[in-house]
Amino acid sequence: MMLNELANQVIKLKRLRTEDVRRNRTRNLVLGAGIGSVVGVAAGILFAPKSGRETRHLIADRTGQTIKNLKDNVAATKEKIVASAKETKEKPSE
Repeated sequence: MMLNELANQVIKLKRLRTEDVRRNRTRNLVLGAGIGSVVGVAAGILFAPKSGRETRHLIADRTGQTIKNLKDNVAATKEKIVASAKETKEKPSE
């Protein structure tokens, strides 16, 4: 009986560790996408041979695109977290 409880605790700890790894990977992906977007916009602006007015329009457009992409990534991550939470709640407790 005691060995069975120990095995169940090991399984539970392994599952929690796997969930933590998934959360960290998702967070790193979102963070990397955000940083990559900012760096891309900055490089595009710095190396673009355009007038000030064109550059300002370009900055506004790309900033809008970056914000939209970031919001989409955050929404997708939120959906994954909510789905994972629902799945965890629906599992029968051991």
